[in-house]
Amino acid sequence: MSCRTSQILALTILLPATVCGWTAHAEETFKLLGEKEIRARVVGNDITDSSHWVSYLRPDGALLSNEMGRKWTGTWKIRNNKLCMSNPNLDSPDCNEVWMSGANIRMRANKDQETFDAVVEKHRAD
Repeated sequence: MSCRTSQILALTILLPATVCGWTAHAEETFKLLGEKEIRARVVGNDITDSSHWVSYLRPDGALLSNEMGRKWTGTWKIRNNKLCMSNPNLDSPDCNEVWMSGANIRMRANKDQETFDAVVEKHRAD
């Protein structure tokens, strides 16, 4: 087999695999959650970026956060199918739509605003 034939064979095998892998990733679909789904999939779990911060939505409405070792407590509630969270630095709760794809969570206040992406994980006690 010549070098040229080997290169063509490698491209014939690798290119479809690469395209299919990219397509599967690109088709990751996020579903907008309503109140019941937010309670079932997010409440009682951690929302985190997996390295810098974590927020735990306790079932009683308390929000416990740790940002790079700095801990604070706030509150959360679901209002009009949006997750509303408050912290000591906010005058009013920050309310966001909640979209999920597997464990990936995407939140945004309104359709014209940027999204905030993170991961939902089982709560890890301190």
